[in-house]
Formats: sequence, structure tokens, C-alpha cells
Amino acid sequence: MKKFTISVGLFIITSICPILKLSAQKANPEGPEEKYLQDSVKVQKVFSNISIPFDISMNDIERQINASITGLIYEDNSYTDEGNDNFKCKVWKKSNIIITAATNDVFDFTVPIKVWAEKGIGAFGIMKYVPVEFEMNLKFSTRFTIRQDWVVQTFTTPNGYEWITKPKVNIGFDVPLDFIVGKIIDNNHARFAKSIDDAVAKNLTIKPYVVQAWNAALQPYLVSEEYRTWVKITPLEIYMTPLVTVGRNVKSVLGLKGYTETITGEKPLAPLAVNTVPNLKLVSSIPNDFQVGLMSDVPFVEAAAVAKKMFIGQTYDFRDGKYKIEITDLDIYGSNEFLVIKAGIKGSLKGTIFIKGIPVYSPARKSIVLSNTQFDIKTKNILAKAAAWLLEGKMVKMMEEEYGLPVDELLGYAKQNVEAAMNSEYRKGVKLSGKIESILPDKVYLTPSSLVAVVLAKGKVDLKVDGL
Repeated sequence: MKKFTISVGLFIITSICPILKLSAQKANPEGPEEKYLQDSVKVQKVFSNISIPFDISMNDIERQINASITGLIYEDNSYTDEGNDNFKCKVWKKSNIIITAATNDVFDFTVPIKVWAEKGIGAFGIMKYVPVEFEMNLKFSTRFTIRQDWVVQTFTTPNGYEWITKPKVNIGFDVPLDFIVGKIIDNNHARFAKSIDDAVAKNLTIKPYVVQAWNAALQPYLVSEEYRTWVKITPLEIYMTPLVTVGRNVKSVLGLKGYTETITGEKPLAPLAVNTVPNLKLVSSIPNDFQVGLMSDVPFVEAAAVAKKMFIGQTYDFRDGKYKIEITDLDIYGSNEFLVIKAGIKGSLKGTIFIKGIPVYSPARKSIVLSNTQFDIKTKNILAKAAAWLLEGKMVKMMEEEYGLPVDELLGYAKQNVEAAMNSEYRKGVKLSGKIESILPDKVYLTPSSLVAVVLAKGKVDLKVDGL
């Protein structure tokens, strides 16, 4: 009887030992080192193009030309020049120059003039000099260009004339001089044209307006007061499209190419205002592809709260239910580029395990999710001995598929702020207008306090400067 009792006892002990052994399995590996690659995030600079449309009324061009060309515009004080032509004259601008037609960069305009002339009339060595005054309209065509140094240059050519009052003298009877004067005007028409070109080159430039636009672009602008986020533009080059005439207006587009960057914290210092700009580059078209980095900041406290809500109390079955574990506690932190999930577990395995993955922004889920998720190496080593079934990947895969930190609302808020900043008057006479058209993922950064999702917002931005 005693022998039987011992035998039964040994049988029971032998039978339950594996169960006791299994229930006693524990996992307490050392976790990955908590370490962060940066204390704060500064979004990488990206290239952007900002278009600056300008629209010049022909009335403005007329006003500028009339301001440049005033009073006496030509005089000939010699009877003996031009092959002893016995002719002197003075030409004044009588009234405002008027643009009559325009096609792209070519303008037709009329210059009303008043002429005093003195022509020698005689025969057989007897010459009588008779003064005469008359009025006429000189017609020109001119092509406008802007040189690399931003000086406006014109190439003016004669385009005929019309009489308002014809010249004639009375020497007892009227002697018409229109044929003679007309020939002289024809001979000097090109000189009048050159004097117009010289006056325009001396007086017309758009460089001050371009400098104004450049300095306006240099100013950082606030896109989120709550997160103290600024967008800063550093212009590098400037372009311009050919002039195009639309109705009574001349249009073109300036393009600024430069860096845009997003900065958090105090307002960045604006560079000192410039008084010059790079040389102009003429191009057929200006790209308008503005880019700026938007940041969405999720504190670790919030990220851990989301993870706890998702996973604490979750039970995972392995090998058709032979093994089970339940997550009892959870925390997260950063280790270099990895987000580490520290999970307390119970069931077929007790203790702590460490799972790590690289956080990325998923446009499909509009969330920060984990990629390349795996057990940490030290956890793997322990599981290989104590619970190899856990290494089959089911739990890791489910965590990767289920874990996500929604940031769509935050990114939407950031997009709203950027668009609000784009569509506002930065200061009197300087207006930004634009629209964000797409958001593309860039990177997720881990800082000691938070996960920061950075996306590239792409769109179009115009900078409008009054008077340009």
C-alpha cells in the first residue's frame, strides 16, 4: 500500500511538473537604452518657388514715359550741318505721349510735338531765313525689355507722322514747307527715337520694386501661435517671364526660388534688408511649386495613453490556443530611431518584453504607425530559450497593424494655419495668397518629450506687392 502511494505520488509529480515549469517561465530582459538623436526638431529646408505676378497699366507706362520725356526733346542750331541744309529747328513735346496699341512687348505710341523751324529760302545767292511754327504727331514703335541689371530698355523705331498744322511761310504768297520739313523729319526721326530710348533708360527701372518684393519674402511669418511655429523663406534666385499685353495692361511674373523651412520657438531673426538683388534671369515660365514642412507633435504621455487603451487587457493566443498571454501594462520611449514598447505580460509567459519599430507617417491611415516592428534583440534571446512560440511573429504583426497615433486633425490644423498665413496681408501693401494642395509624408522624429511627424505640404503661393 505504501509502495502504491509513493508510485501514485511520483506519477502526479511527474505529470504536473511540466505545467509547473511552464507557469513559472518568466521574461525580464534588459530593455534598449533610452536615447534620442535630437532634443528638438528643425524641419529640413526644402526648395520652393514663389511667384510674384505684376500687372502694369498702360496708363502707368504712359505716366512714366511722360515723366521721363519733357520739354525740349530735340534741337538743331546749325544751318550748315546735314550738307548745308539751311535749316534750324527746335522740337518740344506739346502734350502727353499716348500709347495707341500694344502687342506683348511692342508698343505703338504717338508723341505730339510743337516745332519751331527756320528755313533758308532763296535763289541766285540771296537767302532769306523765315521762321515758322507748326504741330505734328510723331509715331513710334518701341520694344520693351528688362536687362539683367533690372534697367528698363527700349528699342524705338520711327513709325511715320501726321500733320496737325502744316508748315508754310508767306513771302507775298504762301509757300508750303510740308514737303521740305517732312523730308527733314524723316531724316531726323531716328534721332528722336534715340532721344526717347536715352530718356527711358535714364529714368525707368523696376529694381526698387523687385528689392521691395525680395525684402518682403525675407520676413518670417507665424503659422501657429499655439505651437509657436514660423515659416521662413530664404530667396536665392529671381526669374522673370516675358512681358505679355492683355487689353490695356502689361503682365509678367517674377519668380523667387529659395529655401523654405519651418521653425518652432521664438520668432526667427529676419535678415537685414537688402538694397540689391541678384541679376535677372529671363525664362519662358515660372514654376509655382511651394513646399513647406508641417509638424505634428504628439507628447509621449499621449502616445502611451493611446497605446494603453489599445493593448492593455488584450489576450493573444498561440499555436491554436495552447499558449496565451495577456498585456497587463505598457509604456513607450525612444531609442535612437526606434520607438520602444515596453509591455508587461502574464499567462503562459510572465514578466516584461520589449518590442520596437520605426515610426512613420501613414497617409492611408493618417496616423503615425510602426514599421519594421520586431522584438528587441535581448528579448529575442530570452524568448528563444523560454518561449520560442512567441517569436512566430503573430503578436508583433498584430501590434504593428493595430498601433497608430492619429495626427490627421493636428496636420489639418497646421494646414489651416499655413493657408491662413498664406492668405493675409503680411504688412501694408504686401499680401500672400496661396493654397496647400497635397500633404506628403517626410519623417517622424523622436525627441525626449514627443513624437514629431513631419510632412511636406505642397501648393502654390503668390506674393503680391502693391505698386509692382
